[in-house]
Amino acid sequence: MPEIDSTERDNSFLTEINQRSRSPEFDHMLHRTFDSEPLARMPIARDNLDALTGLRFVAALTIALGHCYQPWLELTGIGMPLFFTLSGFIIHYVYADVFARGWRSATGEFAIARFSRIYPLYLVLLLAFFAFSSMGTTLATARNFPVMLAYLAGVWTWFPFQVDGQLLLDWKYHISWSVSTELFFYVAYAAVLYRLARLRSIRQCLALLIGFCLVVYAMFYLVYLTRDAWEAEVLRHFPRFVPRTDDFIVSFYRWLLYVSPYSRIFEFIGGVLTCQLFRLVSQRRNLIERISTGTIAWLAVGTMAILFGLMHYFGAYSPWLAPGNRSFGGFIVNLHMNFLFAPACYLLIFSLALGGAAIGRLLASRPARFLGDISYSTYLSHPMAERTLMLTGLAVTSAALHLLAIMVVIYVTSFVLYRAVEVPAKRWLRQLLEPRRLEVALPGGRG
Repeated sequence: MPEIDSTERDNSFLTEINQRSRSPEFDHMLHRTFDSEPLARMPIARDNLDALTGLRFVAALTIALGHCYQPWLELTGIGMPLFFTLSGFIIHYVYADVFARGWRSATGEFAIARFSRIYPLYLVLLLAFFAFSSMGTTLATARNFPVMLAYLAGVWTWFPFQVDGQLLLDWKYHISWSVSTELFFYVAYAAVLYRLARLRSIRQCLALLIGFCLVVYAMFYLVYLTRDAWEAEVLRHFPRFVPRTDDFIVSFYRWLLYVSPYSRIFEFIGGVLTCQLFRLVSQRRNLIERISTGTIAWLAVGTMAILFGLMHYFGAYSPWLAPGNRSFGGFIVNLHMNFLFAPACYLLIFSLALGGAAIGRLLASRPARFLGDISYSTYLSHPMAERTLMLTGLAVTSAALHLLAIMVVIYVTSFVLYRAVEVPAKRWLRQLLEPRRLEVALPGGRG
């Protein structure tokens, strides 16, 4: 069986988008044209945005189920690609036009919005680990102080930090790895990736997306074929790291290919390209009418199912971590750490954004939207559910009932954190950080 990390996360953007989509300003932004020739008004319904919110719920659910019920651990391999690809799509969807109006002002708005949305809950739970576990005392030393700063800054996956001679991949609060990795994506978007909005041609954008996916697959295949050589060189120069065959979970190999932003950013970039393609296609009403979004959605789901089956099969019968293993099956399992499901995620997100698919209507339902809204809290808090259940004193012997009880604890906790931390903290920080508009009295009483 492939070894899939026990830590995944959510990126919560769509609640903000749904709120903004009700305003005239957002409607104007949404329906801008991007080509020099006249285009039709962008026929996008808010339900399509709601479907993407529901997709966040699905991603968080696969992660929670996989972590809470060991036989379903492989499900977590689907959740993280969904989050990272959806993140790229939504970030570009919201901020492409903002950056086009001016990089300097857009960077400030972008930083405030992302910080106020992601950091408060991350910090609250980090401080809880500092206070109620050995994490605080371990990091409060001169030797480990840089690691503490990296945690506080949210950049601890950007470099292979170690505590007590081991990487942080299975240490305290390791669930937050993807928050750190996601923050790297934000920096990359504000620095470079926003420029993808300059793509004006549907054919050019589609060709670039397809070519990008093929190049990334080829790149990771080359990494896979040469891994024995480059890993040996890394270990020779940095003997403190652990070989993948000794302890995969805390190995440099896993940090580089699964946790670090340098291997995961390709999922995000493809999400940005998918959004740019959507922005161009959605302005061609006659083209939208010829696209079978339902077929695309089910094609994406079917592709995910096939890839999941291959991953499961080869994970069980192929020693994918073994030195000298260059088999295709080993490559498929190896690819689950980063880009295996990404193209299928692009197809699914694109079809849901255009609307018209039955699966989209299901994901846009009120329960799915609600669970999608709280999915960031679900992601970061779900590892605490088992301990919380134990503290209640409730003893459940049936595996099915135990899983049901755990899921209830997870979603109750998620709702509490969402209402008590996420929403008020975001509101307060934006009021604090956003520049205030001052009314200046003009001569003659005008102002």
